[in-house]
Amino acid sequence: MNIQGISGASAWFDVAKKTGTFSTTVPAQIPTSARSSDTASISGAARDRLMQEIASQSARSATAAATPSTPAVASFDTDKGSVELNIDDYFSASPQKPFAELPPLLMPSQRNIDALSTHISNVFPKFLSDHGISSAPASISYDSMGQAVFPADYPYTEQLKKALDETPSMARKLMTVVGMTDAKNALDEGVKFQQEYTNAQSQNALGAVIAKYGSLLSGQSSTSPVSLFFSDDGHLRSTSRV
Repeated sequence: MNIQGISGASAWFDVAKKTGTFSTTVPAQIPTSARSSDTASISGAARDRLMQEIASQSARSATAAATPSTPAVASFDTDKGSVELNIDDYFSASPQKPFAELPPLLMPSQRNIDALSTHISNVFPKFLSDHGISSAPASISYDSMGQAVFPADYPYTEQLKKALDETPSMARKLMTVVGMTDAKNALDEGVKFQQEYTNAQSQNALGAVIAKYGSLLSGQSSTSPVSLFFSDDGHLRSTSRV
């Protein structure tokens, strides 16, 4: 007989005692062949072992529930080289272990974008749930003032804006991954310009390259704005241009 859970086991014992189907010994006057298949018989020692196992399972469950979640730690490319950072501490206004000096500056590398994107994908579903938001927006982008922009048909715009206002660390994570992606796109565009300019074989070819990258040379990127794209349950699917 398999008994799962303390509450289920306790209820089973109570019912068994009340209905007379539970006994620690088999009455001597009842022949073995006449025992009812409905009667649950268990020895005192077996009962004690069962209750000890149930208590042990309960203790393990309580310990697991009380154990704090593992900190989100990842290696990032920074102005101080490769540094292992606690992501929550890094983006918190009051980190558990304050930096003795200015925190490392994150570089717009693909490794950093991937690490932060993975972290957001892992924590954003719970963030939404904790704030009573049933589904994620299909995308999040930012306007020229740095304000989050959601799809026009997203029904939880006000709730999510309020949640991000109340949780600035999450707002910073989202904005940072967008900012790093945008910066990397601009750097990649600069590399392409240098390659095409170097490979140009004539004045006409040079002129064409300069015209092509005119916005870049004027200090404005020609790439489209970056958006975060989410699955309905809040997992970050991609960080890319609109």
